[in-house]
Amino acid sequence: MTGLAEDIMTALLFQVSGGALLGFASGYAAKKLLKLALLVLGVMTGGLLLLEYKGIINVNYDALVASVEEAMGVVEATGESLKAHIIANVPFASSFLAAFALGFKYG
Repeated sequence: MTGLAEDIMTALLFQVSGGALLGFASGYAAKKLLKLALLVLGVMTGGLLLLEYKGIINVNYDALVASVEEAMGVVEATGESLKAHIIANVPFASSFLAAFALGFKYG
């Protein structure tokens, strides 16, 4: 192999292996954190529903829906910028996403 081809292969191998390692670790951690976050959210929601049922608090559902819609808009905008970043870094991103899926599955 020539020096240039060897340098390209080394850089590509580094991006793919680094992406796979970081992707698996991120997927594994994301699943664990998601389980914890959903548990906390469920307990909080149940507590609020109980307090509303007992008449201790009054929930303004119109304001709640507006807040959730606003948060979803922020998430959508962040997803668009993330998509542009992934497209710009295809070798790293492809191995990262594949390994993320495996980490999420086994996490």
